[in-house]
Amino acid sequence: MEYRLDDDALVDCLTDLDRQRWLFDHLPIDPTHAEWMRRRAWVRTVHGTTRIEGNTASDIEVEALLAGEGRTRLSDREAREIVGTRDALDLVDELVVSNVDLDEGVIRELDRRVLWGQSPLLTPGEYRRGENRVIDARGDPVFQTPASGDVPELMQRYAAWLSTAVAHHAPPVAAALAHLELVAIHPFNDGNGRTARAVTRLMLLRHGYAFGGLVSLDAQLDLDRPAYFAAIRAAIGRDYIPGYDATPFVRYLVLSMSRAADHVLARLRSLGQVMVGVRRAVADGSLPAPMIDGLAYAWINRHLRAGDYIRITGRSAQSTTRDLAIAVREGWLRATGERRGRHYLLGPALLATPASGERTSSEA
Repeated sequence: MEYRLDDDALVDCLTDLDRQRWLFDHLPIDPTHAEWMRRRAWVRTVHGTTRIEGNTASDIEVEALLAGEGRTRLSDREAREIVGTRDALDLVDELVVSNVDLDEGVIRELDRRVLWGQSPLLTPGEYRRGENRVIDARGDPVFQTPASGDVPELMQRYAAWLSTAVAHHAPPVAAALAHLELVAIHPFNDGNGRTARAVTRLMLLRHGYAFGGLVSLDAQLDLDRPAYFAAIRAAIGRDYIPGYDATPFVRYLVLSMSRAADHVLARLRSLGQVMVGVRRAVADGSLPAPMIDGLAYAWINRHLRAGDYIRITGRSAQSTTRDLAIAVREGWLRATGERRGRHYLLGPALLATPASGERTSSEA
């Protein structure tokens, strides 16, 4: 694997990332809130990595599908993309604590899972036998991939490099280089981007950059899609030529990790501010006491369903209906949808909290 890298250009962003990693290792966070935020990060990861490739599902629809609650408006194709991506990322998280090497077999299995239920003409997990251009979600060309006849040898070299990558580079740098080269080779007919991001996740989690499971790099990349594709093109150019300067993309990806971590830290600070206001409303009798947990959950997940409220508070269905109606009346929540599809979004009382907005690519 041949590339150039300006290590000096990475010192500042790597220093910032390690400072943030230390902060996450010492966060004073309520264990229940941490559990909810990990689930939120997981949903945002599945949502983000599929949206980069053009999937139109909202985060709420992704969450409902992953929870087995139906597809709502989703097409079969989009639902399969989400489920396949979930299965690939499940494998990544299983491999993090295993002794299985990250090799060609693992990469091919990740692609096979990503393409679960898709057309067999895509030959999931098999190297492509034709040419393949990389395009962004709008259909604009990003770069030209190498000839398909070169793919087997390029992948052999890539896998050999992976075995020693973290011995020569800081883990975030190695993960970014692995991401870039896999996208550059584009070994599969489809699923290359999702597979590359899964490889990045595996390398980061294995080598101490999990950030407590609270951070979603994929969601950050989705929110910054034009810059993400521009960074790939800035490194590789219009055609794949070994020896490219990887620095623009590596720096971009490390900075994206840092931005994703900063986002979560801001959300945690604002959660504390939200809880002050909620507890004040409970104390003056305008909100029922179980809404302390209910609105914390809504804040973290950006929405709340009746079933969520029952599960986290232990309230009866009748009490839940009454509590939610009060929260809507007082402006803490806003109801949307009908019957089984009804859920509650953040109301003006919650949105008035400083730093309230979660950066999201879809509001539903």
